[in-house]
Amino acid sequence: MNQQTRNIVTGAACVAVVAAVLAYEVVATRPVRQAVQAYSELVTVANRPDLSKADRLEAARPYFSARYLAAHTLETAGEGGIVGLPRYINKNFQAWREGPAVWLCPSNRVGPVYQLVKERGRWKFDGLVGILRSRNVLVPATDMPE
Repeated sequence: MNQQTRNIVTGAACVAVVAAVLAYEVVATRPVRQAVQAYSELVTVANRPDLSKADRLEAARPYFSARYLAAHTLETAGEGGIVGLPRYINKNFQAWREGPAVWLCPSNRVGPVYQLVKERGRWKFDGLVGILRSRNVLVPATDMPE
């Protein structure tokens, strides 16, 4: 095998490895990306100024899990948005898989952490799971005072 053939084979092998790693990364991060997209859509719908309060709640209802809707009544907040849902997502947000769910901290890496679950093929908001403190210490919602 001459040098040119060896270079072509080496280059092809490198491209194949990079393509395999990229494919794995795309597949492995898909649930987190889909959950963040669903959360972003929910925040957008909840903050739409062109909809009445009732229309906003009705448009947002499909983005909430059945468990959340059974435990909470959806209400619009006085300053806009929906009660219990932050009005924005920070550019430095954090999201990760936690078992079958995705947890999302929409603030600047510290603050409330919300859970999104997959129901009927769609990612849905399932409520507060805790508060993320500095150094990635999570205080579960069950341990917080009312």
